[in-house]
Amino acid sequence: MNIGETQRKLSLWAEQDPERKFYGLYDLVCREDWLRLACAHVSQNAGSKTAGCDGLCMNDFEADLEGNLAKLGEALRSETFAACPVRRVYIPKTGGKYRPLGIPSIRDRVVQEAVRMVLEPIYEAGFSQYSFGFRPNRCTMDAIKCVHFATLERKKFFWVIEGDISSYFDTIHHGKLLKLLRRRVTDERLLKLIWKFLRAGVMERKLFKDTKLGTPQGGIVSPLLANVYLHELDRFMGERTKLPQRERRARRKAGQANYTYARYADDFIILSNGTRAEAEKMREEVRSFLASELRLTLSMEKTKITHLNEGFDFLGFTIRRTMGRKGMTTKILIPDEAITRHLDVMMKAFTTHDDSANLKFLAVNRIIRG
Repeated sequence: MNIGETQRKLSLWAEQDPERKFYGLYDLVCREDWLRLACAHVSQNAGSKTAGCDGLCMNDFEADLEGNLAKLGEALRSETFAACPVRRVYIPKTGGKYRPLGIPSIRDRVVQEAVRMVLEPIYEAGFSQYSFGFRPNRCTMDAIKCVHFATLERKKFFWVIEGDISSYFDTIHHGKLLKLLRRRVTDERLLKLIWKFLRAGVMERKLFKDTKLGTPQGGIVSPLLANVYLHELDRFMGERTKLPQRERRARRKAGQANYTYARYADDFIILSNGTRAEAEKMREEVRSFLASELRLTLSMEKTKITHLNEGFDFLGFTIRRTMGRKGMTTKILIPDEAITRHLDVMMKAFTTHDDSANLKFLAVNRIIRG
């Protein structure tokens, strides 16, 4: 059976039976065709030329592709595969801050991609429709459209909870993550392999650090694992948002709030059509759930409660209720700081003196594409 057919079957089985547990998945990761396709996917990534802590990039791996794939497959089958520490670098964020980025070795990236190819069809079948980050065929604008639809004037969702989890990717509890994975995966060899990646450690310059918490931002399988973890928050919110229409109407007549929700990775928004006090109560419920069930900390300072008239920022956009030609409406705006920052980058691309006109146009086109 080819890879595509296998993935379709995994997805179908997972969708048909949400309680089904899967075994024999490790054998798929070890398959030569599976590793070869995983290697092709990694090779297409923009970061394939960036080396991990072993100093090797994709070109080095492909110099003896057949030999390296054979060694990788044998190490996996004999269960002697050992994950390398992740090389940590820091990339700039807005506001002058820096975000840690983990760069696994090429061989680790290939194996992680093979693991992702196995797990993604299973978990995608059960993920929430209100989860948008790091998922196939979903993007930032899908999340923005979801929030925009929820803020239509007739829906009256005017109070906004701007969810912010403190250092999410660095504080994922490994034991809890494995427990969640075991709900669907019974293949202990695969879980042991994932554990190796979680505990591989980090190399920051020449200093090695243990990784007893978190998943490295930059690891290929990390976004999927992060979504598995926060799927519990999606389930928690689903119990409070996916109410029958009759019950929602009854709650409104009784003066109680209804809620809607959208999440992109660790950024999430909760909208309420009740009072500020009810929004504050919901924020406390979410804080308590994250702390007790997922061992995560909701930043109360950054998790603001905002009225839609004041506007709030989500995924680089400002969403605000304002007066339009036909009355009050919700608008999606680009923040002034983002416009200024983009123009500065464009200006620098145009004002470099050493580059040819063709190189300048190439650079500007890349900036425009994002």
